Amino acid sequence: MSPATDGPTVAGKCAPEPAALAAAADRGFDAVELYLERQHLDALEETVRTVEDAAVSAASVHTPHVTPDEHEYYELTDRLAVELDAYLVLHSKYVMHVFAPDVEAIGFDAAHGHENNTGASVMHLEEMILARGNDLVLDTAHLYTAEREYHDALESLLSTYPDQIGLIHLTDSTRRDDGLPFGDGEIDLAATVRAIRDSSFDGPIVLEVSQDAQADALAVFEDYWAD
Repeated sequence: MSPATDGPTVAGKCAPEPAALAAAADRGFDAVELYLERQHLDALEETVRTVEDAAVSAASVHTPHVTPDEHEYYELTDRLAVELDAYLVLHSKYVMHVFAPDVEAIGFDAAHGHENNTGASVMHLEEMILARGNDLVLDTAHLYTAEREYHDALESLLSTYPDQIGLIHLTDSTRRDDGLPFGDGEIDLAATVRAIRDSSFDGPIVLEVSQDAQADALAVFEDYWAD
């Protein structure tokens, strides 16, 4: 669903399974980011058909949390992104940003970006991802855990690298816990949404909260966007 103010694509997040996709549509979304496990990619053609038959489209696909050596799952996620005309999010809890060049060396056909890890500073992201010409998937909660002056850091990234931020993960967070329902953390989400709205960013925004909190998050986002 896009907000009434003709804003960006706003997506939920779910597994590429019939019930999960139907539930995302029921929560008010037209698009989702696909959360993938290995088994979804082992049955790639079935996964493609499941998503193509769903009431929601895939705005983006997220690599499984695999190790750097499991190249086949990066390649399969790339194939899925191409088949679904979706953005490819490169992220794994097992891969540090120093390995971004190794991940890039796998080779991808889909438009793609590297999601910032929890606690990764702007300086680190600039050195390891952006200065190398790679795109960034900007996770607001992960940034909040890294930068004491979070809002300044957010505005700096949005203004300095408008052509290298392909997608945003929006969620609430404390300094220790991310992925919280909107309002359960410490982030000034109204100011965060305004910063995104007032920037030149025009990619998808994924509301990265638990599925039972996504409908509420969508309503809050639309209110903030229109404010």
